[in-house]
Amino acid sequence: MRVFPSLRSYYDTYVRDISIVFLLILPLTICNAMSIFVGHALNFSNFPSVAKQFFDFSNMLIGVYPTVLCLISTYYLSSKHSVNPMVVTPYALAMFVTISLANGLVSGQNGLPNNPLVAILTSGVAAASCVSFRLYPLNPLRVDFVSSLYKQVAHFFGFLLLTMAFSELTRAVISYFDKYRDLLMIDPLTFDGGVVYLFILGALGSVGINGHNFLFRVKQQLFEDTQLNLSAWEAGEASLNILGQGFYDAFLSIGGSGNTLSLLCCILLFSKDRRHTALALSALPLVIFNINELLLFGLPIVFNPILIVPFILVPILSFVTVYGVMSLGWVNPVSTIVDWMTPPFLSGYIATQDSVGGVLLQVVVVALGVIVYRPFYLLYAGNSGIDDKALIRKSEIENSTMKSFLGDVNNSMGSYINMHEVSQRVSRMLSNGEFVMFYQPQVHLNDPEHLSFESLVRYKDEHGKLHPPTFVADFQQLRAMWHLDTMVIDLVLSDMKTFPLEKGCKIGVNVSADTISNPSVVDYITDRLAHYQLPATALEIEVTEEAILDDHTHIARNIAALQEMGVTVAIDDFGSGYASFPHLLKFNFDKVKLDRSLLLNVQEERGQNLYQLLAKISEVTGCEIVAEGVETLAEKQFVKGCDIEICQGYYFAKPLPLEEAVCWTLSADEMASEMK
Repeated sequence: MRVFPSLRSYYDTYVRDISIVFLLILPLTICNAMSIFVGHALNFSNFPSVAKQFFDFSNMLIGVYPTVLCLISTYYLSSKHSVNPMVVTPYALAMFVTISLANGLVSGQNGLPNNPLVAILTSGVAAASCVSFRLYPLNPLRVDFVSSLYKQVAHFFGFLLLTMAFSELTRAVISYFDKYRDLLMIDPLTFDGGVVYLFILGALGSVGINGHNFLFRVKQQLFEDTQLNLSAWEAGEASLNILGQGFYDAFLSIGGSGNTLSLLCCILLFSKDRRHTALALSALPLVIFNINELLLFGLPIVFNPILIVPFILVPILSFVTVYGVMSLGWVNPVSTIVDWMTPPFLSGYIATQDSVGGVLLQVVVVALGVIVYRPFYLLYAGNSGIDDKALIRKSEIENSTMKSFLGDVNNSMGSYINMHEVSQRVSRMLSNGEFVMFYQPQVHLNDPEHLSFESLVRYKDEHGKLHPPTFVADFQQLRAMWHLDTMVIDLVLSDMKTFPLEKGCKIGVNVSADTISNPSVVDYITDRLAHYQLPATALEIEVTEEAILDDHTHIARNIAALQEMGVTVAIDDFGSGYASFPHLLKFNFDKVKLDRSLLLNVQEERGQNLYQLLAKISEVTGCEIVAEGVETLAEKQFVKGCDIEICQGYYFAKPLPLEEAVCWTLSADEMASEMK
């Protein structure tokens, strides 16, 4: 019975994925925060022109952040699912830019897409689309370049149609939220409006969206109303409102959005994870100035289903607490708009008319936040009854591109560099040299008229030097065995015309697991036999033991179809360690070729007994038996003593080029005539 992954398993994978993605772009977010900090420091030091350069640099980083997030997410998701990021990236960028431009989700300063949520969603859709269709980079030197090109064009066009549909869906969602936002009429100067205002800010911030931009009109009105109230209060014309811009800045963004100073204190007080402690200590100098990007994206908080809850809840509870305390008159209301980068406690002192009560109230708010954050953080960190070591072991076992935090990024890059080198080697082989076929005879010990060969592919470089089939591993790594096998089939069928097929000569072709399980293989062989006008009975398909361990349904169907055509099907390298006797009963092979490794052990009695046992397979299955790798007279005599009539190996003949193989058939005919 199939066991589906638990919700906890999905969560662990999800959190690890978002942690890796946001850690990859953490340098960008920290540089942005540092640029803002340095800009304010220079402004304070009366260097406005230099400060402006840092603010411009910060705006540039903010502008490219969503695009970088899209690229990094695409890279990670495609790498994790073994699809080349170079293939997926154009899809993700096309969808991200199209949806952003069509729906006005761009920055007013630089015109770049500015929505992180859309960036992540489009990267996920693009990766899923390419993973589903297993797209690979185009290579003009490959034999299937044209067909692959048109397939990708068709797929990309379909993806553009999907992009248009998603764009319309996005427009509908934005229209709905705009209508909802206009109908809501948020007023942060009222208690109810303040709660809603904070909830929306927290909810948007938890998915990487700047809530102040989303509620720009509300924030602008809040600032203007606060300025008017402060002016009227200073003129003695009105009482001081409790709620205002300064109230929100001084008490509800302590350490940054979500009152993350509380989370930082929670980590330092209760964490047993050294990485989190080191992260909190590193973030401390920035959090002091209410810059929380290191915590926001380092843990991360954004897109984290557990930490999102306190991230939204703490500012709301703090709002209720501070509002209640000030309403009772225990602490002075806020009488000035303090710069948002003013350190906590100092901001409370300045905001409440230089009152120590404001500092104490901020301490209470931070402590309340620590209490709320603690259970959620411990649940996330794994300290509430979850075995951290078990999670680590599980993480190592799972199929993930990143084996530990960021370590596998380098491995992944190395893998793609290696794939590129493999692709280049194969491309050079296809363009500079040629693949040639050699043929090794299969000798019938009692019937010299029996003619059959196994075809073996070799590579001849531009200098005429022959290379052994080590290149097969390169084709396997590129998942191009179908293309190699079909090329070999064509080469063999082209050569077969020179063999005496009218005398019953058979030529065997080795095919890989990918090819024998491919639903198109039967149609391909049928088409090529017709093209070369060859009888199907002259062709023998040899399947390795390893292949029959894969897709049984397709393999069995293809074998049956080939045999119905008249093609002989053999299992090659039997006994090399992959297959077992039940496979011989499951698949109706015409021939079984015993692997050379079995002959190496016949010096011992156990090895002889095993070989003799395997030689009797034909009595059960009714198939022919071929002894492969016969290299000495003693081995020939032993095989003959096992009642095996067909042998193949260096004792009889090495693999021969086409001309020599044809000559060998003539000598075999002469030998048969002499025996008659």
